Amino acid sequence: MKTKYKYLILIAVTIIASIFIYNYIEENTMVDFKSDLLGEQKEIETSLLTDTNYSIDNPKVVLNPYEISPLTALVIFKTNDLASVSVTVKGKDGDEDIVNTFVPSKEHFISIYGLYPDYENTVIITTSGEEKELKIKTGKVEIGLKNATVNNESSDEFLFTTSKDVNGYPVAYDKKGNIRWYLTETCGWDFTRLSNGYVLLGSPDLMKEPYYSSGLVEMDLLGKVYYEYNLPGGYHHDVFEMTNGNLLVLSNNFEGGTKEDYIVELNRNTGEVVKKFDLYDLMPNDDGENWISLNSVAYNAATNSILAVGVNKDMIVNIDYTSGELNGLIADKKKVPKEYQKYLLQNDGEFESPIKPQAVTLTKNGNFAYINNKDGENHLIEYTVNTSERRFKEVKNINLGKASADANIEYSDGKFIITQDKEIKVVEDEDVTSLLTTDHELYSAKSTKMYAGDMFMTVAGIRLGSTGITPTTNDHMVMFHKKDPSIYEQYDLHLSSDSKHFIVEGTFKKSDQIQIILDNVLSKKTYDVDTTEGIETKSGKMKTSTYISKQGVYGKYYIYLRINGTIYKLSKYSMFS
Repeated sequence: MKTKYKYLILIAVTIIASIFIYNYIEENTMVDFKSDLLGEQKEIETSLLTDTNYSIDNPKVVLNPYEISPLTALVIFKTNDLASVSVTVKGKDGDEDIVNTFVPSKEHFISIYGLYPDYENTVIITTSGEEKELKIKTGKVEIGLKNATVNNESSDEFLFTTSKDVNGYPVAYDKKGNIRWYLTETCGWDFTRLSNGYVLLGSPDLMKEPYYSSGLVEMDLLGKVYYEYNLPGGYHHDVFEMTNGNLLVLSNNFEGGTKEDYIVELNRNTGEVVKKFDLYDLMPNDDGENWISLNSVAYNAATNSILAVGVNKDMIVNIDYTSGELNGLIADKKKVPKEYQKYLLQNDGEFESPIKPQAVTLTKNGNFAYINNKDGENHLIEYTVNTSERRFKEVKNINLGKASADANIEYSDGKFIITQDKEIKVVEDEDVTSLLTTDHELYSAKSTKMYAGDMFMTVAGIRLGSTGITPTTNDHMVMFHKKDPSIYEQYDLHLSSDSKHFIVEGTFKKSDQIQIILDNVLSKKTYDVDTTEGIETKSGKMKTSTYISKQGVYGKYYIYLRINGTIYKLSKYSMFS
């Protein structure tokens, strides 16, 4: 009898072992791994920054040193004594030269910005009475963009733009419409020139469809990333550098069931979220997932308040920074629920109430401005606000012409820079002037110099913050499943991972019930796939991407897909660490 039980136990163990081998060993390959900017940068700098023993007579010249900024170069050499270096990028066809002087050093890493594409550029390096002329030949613009059409020549040196397309690229134009800088990475949303001279852009890595970036990257124009900031709710539309150096970021609180109603303050030194401003907590409602759609944010130090634009609620929101409570609203009284009408600021005189407002920018006199949409036209609206008396006054209302649903506004040196679809305009006093027309739709434009005090540093780039932990649903047994390679083609499946996420891309019916199951024997994690968001195909299906944060997940996980109740083995695994 005992022998019989032994045989039964042996058979059971054999069956379990067979299942284990079948599930976790047989024919499993690792998913594609996509390197990110910091990973690629680390590899590049291994060779770029090791060999620096060059002289000004024979400097090391590296075109596009970080492989994402083709119209830049890095010049490396040493001097025996402490020396200041000046660089001149010669203009062509009567264009102005670009000139910059760097801080004194013995070891020189000279950033060259603003080269012409498909051209033998002349660059002059000067130090301690010595002069070296360099010829730097660039290639054609790689991303299919063309020079802009000049409508009126700008007084500004350069206009730095971002694309309306989530897959678009940042580009800078000179006053003659020539492309003088661009990235081959899809860093989008707002282009921000920080007080230290570096630029801030959205990370090219998404964390959720359709356009929520995993965070922000702080870089120089060479494309070297100094800081990468990750956020649990990602980043969208706008960011603002505060007076304390921290970043005020439009983000999301996905766990709350809403989106684009969340503002966070990000500590620049640690990457931690130190303050949260949840508009849904301030104005609870049942008006849907994207009920307010914040698309712009600013911090007014003079009033210690936060300004935000709510497109879907036709309102400008003012939040007290210290308390996090509502200070006031600017909106049509008829569109504001009775319980919130007490927050309405009183108007001194007539005003055009916000209609699908876009963007917000602070002016030097303490006023703020935004773009309104009225009767098929965009209007630049500027307000002066008396916070103590809770009053405001419209001081400027300028017709910008045919409306663009995604028009943007920036204030710089006494003038407003406006983007409307493919066109960049400037508003000075009451005059509206069209500057450039591009070959692609724009999201934002900033007027700034090529050199703004930034300095190349040999330090390694740092990743800060976290993408958070992706919520799981109920676990599913995977002992019994199907193995059908045809589902890859049937659902256009692609599995990949990067340093922050495991990613599943697929095309599904909106009614499909899809779940991703990760299994490493000791634990199982199940994640829902949202089949209602993504890019809709001609057949009415949704092309989706699901991003699962690697935060809080460790080890080797085998991948299964549950499709309408049936579990499929995908014969793939991903590493989490």
